[in-house]
Amino acid sequence: MIAGRLKTAILPKLLTGARDGLPLDAIGATDPLQALALAAQALRFDRPPQPPQFQIEDVIADSATIMPDAARKLLIRLMAGKGQASLSAAIVRKLVERKLRLHPFDLPKLETFVKAHAEDLGAEALAFSEREKPVAQKQNYFAPDRLSDENWVLATPAVKAGYISGRRAIDPDAARTLVEAVWKTEDADSRFRLLGAFRERLSEADTPFLKSLEKDRAPRVRALAQRLIVKLPGFEGSDPALREVLERIKVSKSGLIFKKTVLTLELPATVRDHTKRAWLNQAFGPIGLEMLAGALSLSVEAMIAAAEKQNDLLLAFFLMATQDGRLDVVEMVTDGHLPDAWALVDATDDEALADYNQDMRRAWVAHVFRPDRWGSDTTPWVIRRMAMLLAAEATEKMFADVLRSKPWLALRKPNAGYDADIIDDMAAMCPPAMRPALRTEFAALDPAKTGNAILFLDLMNSLETDHV
Repeated sequence: MIAGRLKTAILPKLLTGARDGLPLDAIGATDPLQALALAAQALRFDRPPQPPQFQIEDVIADSATIMPDAARKLLIRLMAGKGQASLSAAIVRKLVERKLRLHPFDLPKLETFVKAHAEDLGAEALAFSEREKPVAQKQNYFAPDRLSDENWVLATPAVKAGYISGRRAIDPDAARTLVEAVWKTEDADSRFRLLGAFRERLSEADTPFLKSLEKDRAPRVRALAQRLIVKLPGFEGSDPALREVLERIKVSKSGLIFKKTVLTLELPATVRDHTKRAWLNQAFGPIGLEMLAGALSLSVEAMIAAAEKQNDLLLAFFLMATQDGRLDVVEMVTDGHLPDAWALVDATDDEALADYNQDMRRAWVAHVFRPDRWGSDTTPWVIRRMAMLLAAEATEKMFADVLRSKPWLALRKPNAGYDADIIDDMAAMCPPAMRPALRTEFAALDPAKTGNAILFLDLMNSLETDHV
């Protein structure tokens, strides 16, 4: 009651400078100064008025286990250093594999790391990375096992593509219907990812949708759609890409007694050495191996044998096999015809491997990168390319071969020049059982360049330790 009288009867008069007529007795005050002090104290406990409207943030539910305290400290130390970018993706893969998440208190300390990998680090990390975005621009996080036909479109592009791929394996028609409903609202990257899921269980029912993409505004989406169209069962239309390639492949016979087919490729006069690979990818990319072999009236194996010593044509077959996921053909080409295929790979191969799971990537890398074939003139660059395309832990045999390779042994020589990123790449590829051996190798190298890699190995051991 006293607080109410202070605000209604005393305070307004005090604020206007009135001194007479103040009901001081009602509040037990002896003079206006005491009344003013009492009013100030009362206002301290006064609740502010309720706003007419306010926004309530959604509760972020993240069921993953928080990473162990020991691993938290190691991660913060590692991310505080320089040159750790090549290790970040490996850390994220391990967190996902172990179903772990960052501690909420660590998100501000690891902001750069979180923003770079928010889509894979869980709901809390994604919400933190987008806290300053307008509500309409924020993404939603859904764990893959909680997606449904009702909410899948709200997930991130990679998760959406994974969901559609799974639905294609179960019900391809339902998956196509889901994609058609949202196609026009997706950006080019998301459309390309979603279309990649149609490689599985292609049928004639997919024809109208795929043909509607011939005028898609993204060139790579149009190219992938054309590649899928020619693989449709019963396809009898004209394939311009196949026709153009066949015009440049010359078929002849060699041998005096036993005639064998020989294939040669005539490159356009405008194609130079530095543009050759790009032209091969563009010309042969839209064509499937089986289709080309059928057009030449050969089996895939016979087609490759007929291109012996024709490195340009063999490279084209290698690129086609990679895109088709034909690891048996990749092995055939690299083992018998292009022993130095690792020297021919470039950044575009990473996109061709986008749909590969970890086992397929390991197999592809094992066929292409043969550490036992690396010579003394092979630069350590090959280790960097191998790690980037592998994007996973190597097998023990593969990693042991790298440790015995000439480029790696050359790094242990006195005054050897090398980039610290190579050391980080070795740590990222290292399988758990080989970590002690790699630490021994690091002992012979410059400590200033192995610091991040050693911290990384400690972090991996900590994350793999059983946690509650």
